[in-house]
Amino acid sequence: MYQSNSKNAFQLEHCWRILRNEAKWLILRDNLKVQTRQPATQSCHTFANSINLDEDNDEINSDETLERPIGKKAEKEKLKKRKNCDDVIPILSSQLDEIKEEKRIMHEEKKESMRIALEERRDELIRIKKEKNEELIHIKEEKNEVEKRKMEDEIMMKDTRTMDPKQKEYICLRCLEILERLRSKYPS
Repeated sequence: MYQSNSKNAFQLEHCWRILRNEAKWLILRDNLKVQTRQPATQSCHTFANSINLDEDNDEINSDETLERPIGKKAEKEKLKKRKNCDDVIPILSSQLDEIKEEKRIMHEEKKESMRIALEERRDELIRIKKEKNEELIHIKEEKNEVEKRKMEDEIMMKDTRTMDPKQKEYICLRCLEILERLRSKYPS
């Protein structure tokens, strides 16, 4: 057939053997069969329109069967379903907004509770640090008191026989001060 139309041999016969059962070429063969049955008065435009010349058409595969176009009733049903979906979209959108708002509120509450917990923790640490400082101060005061007592005991126990009169007088005055302070601190 090709040779009679083009007057030379078909060069791509190996390709034709692979592709002849593809949907695109099956449609073309069916159209050619129908045209040979119809009178020759039909124009070339219908023939050209019936041939799908897209070489890159991926939609038609050999595994797929050709589908009929959607009828008017089915199209109306499809539109109704789409309209119902369009009615649902605002509802879902409002629900999504509500969920986002609840999530934002929960996030804010979580941040606030974390801030409060951090403040409480910080206050607790400050209180503990203050107690430790007070305890350290108390320990230092006791240590100073112990050292002062040691010094006072040394003064009270000093041997004044080998001292000159000024040193002896100083030690005696210090001993009197210590005794007066102790008497006022611990009345008998």
